Amino acid sequence: MMHAMGPSPLDGQAYPTPPWHTHGRAFVQPFVVDRQALRLPPGFDAVTIAGRAIGVLGLIEYVAPSPLVYAELVWMPCLARAGGSRGYFVEKMYVDSEASLAGGREIWALPKQLARFSIGEREASIETSDGAHLVLELRRRGPTVPTSIAGATLQDGGDDIVRFKGSGTTRLRSGGLRVLEARGLDAWMGWTGARRMPGLGAALETFEVTMHPPRRLPR
Repeated sequence: MMHAMGPSPLDGQAYPTPPWHTHGRAFVQPFVVDRQALRLPPGFDAVTIAGRAIGVLGLIEYVAPSPLVYAELVWMPCLARAGGSRGYFVEKMYVDSEASLAGGREIWALPKQLARFSIGEREASIETSDGAHLVLELRRRGPTVPTSIAGATLQDGGDDIVRFKGSGTTRLRSGGLRVLEARGLDAWMGWTGARRMPGLGAALETFEVTMHPPRRLPR
C-alpha cells in the first residue's frame, strides 16, 4: 500500500474528538537503549535496569472503520516516570495524514511529523519530512492468539504532563521489525547504539484499540 507525503483524502476535515476507536495492524520491535543516550524533558526519569532502557520501534496502519485512515511510524526510546505516572516517551512519530498530525499534537502532545510510506506484506519503506529514510522487514511467525492490549505514553505538555492511553484487543503473533536500511536518524534520541532484541517482537495482525482522552498531570 502506498501512502503519500502530505494531505490524505480525509485531510481538510477536522480531526475527531477523543476517544478514537481505531482498527488496523501493527508491527512492534523492542530495542536495548543505553541510559546515557537519553535526554528527557525536565521532570521525566527513564525506567532502567543496569543502566539500560527498553525502547520500541513500531509501524502501524489504521484502516476503516477507524475515524482516520493513515500509516504511522513511532520511536519510543524508553519507559518514563513523570507526574506520578508511567508511560512510554515518544521521541519521533511520523504519519501521512495532516488531520492525524494536528490531532496528535493538539490532543496528546505527540510530536507527529509527516512522512511518505510504502507498505507491503513483507517490507516497508518510509521517507520522512525531516530527512530520515528507513526500510523495514515485516516479520510474522507462528499462530495468532487473541488477547487484550493496553499502553500509555507520557509527553511534555509545557505547563503539565500529558498522558495518552490506548486499550483494546488484537490477534497477536510473534514477529516484529528488522531494519534493513536507516539513514538520517542521528537526531533520534537513543537510536544510535540501540540494539534490536531478536525474537521478542510482535505482529498485531488485526487490532481494535480505543485512544482515550488525555490526562493532564501536574509537574
